Formats: sequence, C-alpha cells, structure tokens
Amino acid sequence: MAEQPDDEKEVRLVIETVDALERMTDPVERAKRAGALLAEWPVQGSRLREIRQAAVVALREQNVSYRQIAKTLGISLARVQQIEAGERGRKAKPAE
Repeated sequence: MAEQPDDEKEVRLVIETVDALERMTDPVERAKRAGALLAEWPVQGSRLREIRQAAVVALREQNVSYRQIAKTLGISLARVQQIEAGERGRKAKPAE
C-alpha cells in the first residue's frame, strides 16, 4: 500500500482492513469476514454519501463557490452540484 498523509487515516484504515483480509490464510475465515464487510457496505456507503453531501451543503452555506469546492475536492463543478442535490452520479442508460 502506498504511504498516505496522516490526514487520510480513515481511508488508510479501510484499505489496511481489506489488505489484511487478502492476507488471511484460512479461506473460510477470509470469505466470512469479506462477506460481513460486503453485507455492511450498502449501509455504510449510504452514510458516506450523506456525510459528503452534508459537508458540501455546509460549504455552500459558508458561501464557498461551487468552483472553489470543486477545486478543493478535486472533482468537477457539475459533480459538486450533484452531490449537493443528493444525486448519485451517472444514471443508467435506458435499454433500447
């Protein structure tokens, strides 16, 4: 795993957890623990989206521009607006 600054410790912990699962020698235990994490992921993923949205909303309430938020977060201006609105990225293309 690449070194990350200490201010990204939460991200590092998640990556280290997945790395530790990969290194487990007992395939049954590895599968059980990976399954438990995957079962939690939809709930935790929703929480993470809510946390990010609340942060963007808070920045907007402080009159930070979309452009500045985009630059700071390293995402597009359109994506900042989507996050603020609670949109979840790309919409599925309709089947023809």
